[in-house]
Amino acid sequence: MALNVTGNFELPTGQTLTQVYARTNAALSLEGNQVMAYPEFWVDEAAFTTRKDNLRIDIRADFSYQYDRVQDGADILAFSNQKVKETLETLGFTAEIVELD
Repeated sequence: MALNVTGNFELPTGQTLTQVYARTNAALSLEGNQVMAYPEFWVDEAAFTTRKDNLRIDIRADFSYQYDRVQDGADILAFSNQKVKETLETLGFTAEIVELD
């Protein structure tokens, strides 16, 4: 699962990108009631696949989410991608979840 994200992404170099590819790492708290998501960004899927360096994009958002396994399901990666998508959209970006082959 990945995200295609559109918007204005300013890099530390001053360059601006209008679309990026994101992959999300997720971790469950020891108590099991919070998921911490860590989205990372690349220029595109090919950059990720060939292990190019990820982009240094400064998105100031809280990517920690309350989690209930019964209500939210057992797949914390799917849960995290949905929550990251929602968070990015509240910041004015457009995000699409992409299933992987």
